Amino acid sequence: MAKALKGSVKVGFKQPQLDISLHEPCILYKGSQKRLREEKTVDVAISSDKDWFAKNIPCRATCPINTDARSYSLAISEGKKQLAYLIARQNNPFVSVLGKVCHAPCEPVCQRAKIDSPVVLRALKSFAVEKNRFSTKEVYEWLNTKKSKVEVGKSRTGDGPPKIVIVGGGPAGLSAAHDLALMGYKVKVIEASSRLGGVLNAIPEYKLDKGSAKKDIDDILYLGVAVETNRTCGKDFGIDELQKQYDAVLLATGLQKGKLPDIPGAELDGVLHGVDFLKHVVAGDRVFLGEKVVVLGGENAAVDIARAARRLRGKDIKVSVVCVEAAKGSKQYSPEDEMPADASEIYAAQQEGIVFHTSLEPKAILGEHGTVVGLKARKVKAVYDEEGHFNPTYVSGKDEVLAADTVIVGYGQELDVAFKEKSKGLRLAADGSLKVDQETMMTTKTGVFACGDMTSPGQVVDAVASGQKAAQSVHEFLRGKGSLGLGDTGETIPVHHHQRHDTFAIKCTIGRKLPPALYPWRRKKTMDLVEGCYPDYEAKRQGDRCIDCSIIPLVSPYHPCTVCGVCVDACPAECISLRFINKVDLGKSKGDVDGVHGEGPWVGLVIDDNACIRCGACAEACWEDSISMVQYREVTGQKETVHG
Repeated sequence: MAKALKGSVKVGFKQPQLDISLHEPCILYKGSQKRLREEKTVDVAISSDKDWFAKNIPCRATCPINTDARSYSLAISEGKKQLAYLIARQNNPFVSVLGKVCHAPCEPVCQRAKIDSPVVLRALKSFAVEKNRFSTKEVYEWLNTKKSKVEVGKSRTGDGPPKIVIVGGGPAGLSAAHDLALMGYKVKVIEASSRLGGVLNAIPEYKLDKGSAKKDIDDILYLGVAVETNRTCGKDFGIDELQKQYDAVLLATGLQKGKLPDIPGAELDGVLHGVDFLKHVVAGDRVFLGEKVVVLGGENAAVDIARAARRLRGKDIKVSVVCVEAAKGSKQYSPEDEMPADASEIYAAQQEGIVFHTSLEPKAILGEHGTVVGLKARKVKAVYDEEGHFNPTYVSGKDEVLAADTVIVGYGQELDVAFKEKSKGLRLAADGSLKVDQETMMTTKTGVFACGDMTSPGQVVDAVASGQKAAQSVHEFLRGKGSLGLGDTGETIPVHHHQRHDTFAIKCTIGRKLPPALYPWRRKKTMDLVEGCYPDYEAKRQGDRCIDCSIIPLVSPYHPCTVCGVCVDACPAECISLRFINKVDLGKSKGDVDGVHGEGPWVGLVIDDNACIRCGACAEACWEDSISMVQYREVTGQKETVHG
């Protein structure tokens, strides 16, 4: 419904700077500069609504770390590649990694999908990273101008900032280290393996090159984070010991223990666990596989394992994926029964010659003389019951046998509780995970926190978000004040928007195009990155597909609507309607409604924000100027000329 509008704000415009330096503000406004210069002041009738801004930028709202994808897409469309990088980097210490492997929850909710298909947000982030020319020092100088005021807590000894130790050097632990060090704390990371990265060390190079992970990790360590490797919690030291040396302890060990299926034959020679397999592949170790490999699992991890195995032996290997779920896209009325792996991942694997056997549940791994020779599976009718619980039902008499000499398990990791040795007070939840307060991220042991897959398994971006949340909780536990605020929505002001509908129509002619990729025949022979980088002109085109969700049509109280219905006819999204409205529809039961007496009904103009595509056709068609296109402009540390 159209918002109730009050008052008037006069906004004076200045010509924006076209070039930026590290100490100049982000230019987030996109519009006709000529028209802005012509109009000295513009009356915008709107009450600033920060909640509306936050909720109606869905790409940002659904990102676990609140990445401002809208702004970096628009910056790329304007040719401002360095600005795009800074926006993408602002609240994301793993910007290089997530430019390659983020599962992009922002894309399915992109407003552009109302017209045709979402903006390719993850690939545009990767483009911005590729074009970045700022040094690590310059980036942190810029971040220091953007972060909110933070006061670190007090150490127990009183000499210098508090000392914090983080056990685990994966994305969650390192993200927490980044934020705490940026706040001003003294941070040390202790890692059980010989190198940092955690789960990043199990992502094959055809998806994530080592250089991207190294760049992000090195940038975090640049803040002065100390590191100790090859030290295992519970073996080389205990948590009680750490608490005596540090003001706070943060656990981020992840799910390190592989879990094999509870079926006959799981102990046979030739049965491998997927995560261990991928770690050896990424490390460059020699991995021996047979000629017929079967991978168990239906998630992205299983597809990664299959694609990596395919590359190890090229044409001399046959790789199959067996999963209990149905094929992607085959269950229109019960999609939860389908493979959870991304459709793009499945399609890429099929291009590389990998065969998918869906709706099959492994029943036994067959062997001879202690070695795998096949897999016996039964046909699945449905994965979930009517109440939505995992409860497979089967087709009787439909067992199948697949020939195999190697079976790789692509699911089933669990918490290795060995870290609890030499410590007291830590308790586990009923499901075997570490028990934590989900609000404070503190364990059952005071002063000991946890984050990442230990608390809630998820994707890499979820681990980063968990680490950032834990860092803030540790900061507050140590009686620190403030927060970095790098992902927060800034103060918003309304400005009149002058984009013409014909300009918007041109945007709509630009189709979604994915970045260049290696041909399937070549992928089978190499671990080289499959996805390339956009050329500049194509990145600019793809960024220009963003329809900018900060723009919205609003009805002005200064040009009363004559209820002519022209806007209704002009709206291509059919999101405008004329309705009878009573006082209760406006959320009022007594008194006046914006100076209007009575109970109604009145004929009102209603605009559905959720369906609106921000094209401006209604404002352009309105001969009474009752509808104006207004943009919420986020103020990020820059001075605006505001009068009135």
